[in-house]
Amino acid sequence: MENNKKVIFAEVMFLAVFLFLITGCSSTFQTRKVTTTTFLGDYSQLEKGSDDEAQLIYINPQADFNAYTKILMDPVKFYSDEDSKLEGEDKKRIVDYLDATIKEQLETDYMFVNEPSAETMRLRVAITEAKGSKVVMDTISSIIPIGIALGLVKKVATGTNLSVGKASVEMELQDSQTGQRLAAAVDERAGRKYTGKFDKFDKYHTVEDAFDFWAKKLKKRLAEFRTQ
Repeated sequence: MENNKKVIFAEVMFLAVFLFLITGCSSTFQTRKVTTTTFLGDYSQLEKGSDDEAQLIYINPQADFNAYTKILMDPVKFYSDEDSKLEGEDKKRIVDYLDATIKEQLETDYMFVNEPSAETMRLRVAITEAKGSKVVMDTISSIIPIGIALGLVKKVATGTNLSVGKASVEMELQDSQTGQRLAAAVDERAGRKYTGKFDKFDKYHTVEDAFDFWAKKLKKRLAEFRTQ
């Protein structure tokens, strides 16, 4: 009996490691739908994104992105119903992480300034959801067969994984002097069950992974706009 238990345990652990290793390069994925808030004010211009775009997106066809060399970034706002559920330190960590990640990605292409001026875009960003993972349940449902089965059921039914976190943001770029909207986006991403990072004991790893994705995507999109 004892030997059988050891064999079963070994098989479960092997399955867990195997699933970690075969995971794709992205640790998060876009959810099926996203709920807007009131942060952007006017949502009438936004349309459903396609391919690898945000779920809702607007690009001003008249915008000349080559005319901008500087960014005035508003403090990142927390615009979420999760606000009341987050403790002060957690909220500060999440906001600071997104702020720092965006600046890290964009500072190689733009100068960050503190006042509106010529050649300056104003960047407004709001976190509209930041749901941490349920660490214990996330871990158990990743390695125990019944947990894996339940996770698959939830993924089919809702499009998201069992006990894994998710995050959503709303972003807007404006001309810093005129206030003209240059671009806007709304997007939501959830965590994959197996990321290959072995970071499940960090409650907000999915949230931070999503922030990393969006910051890199913003850098890439702005580079594309300048070449078009």
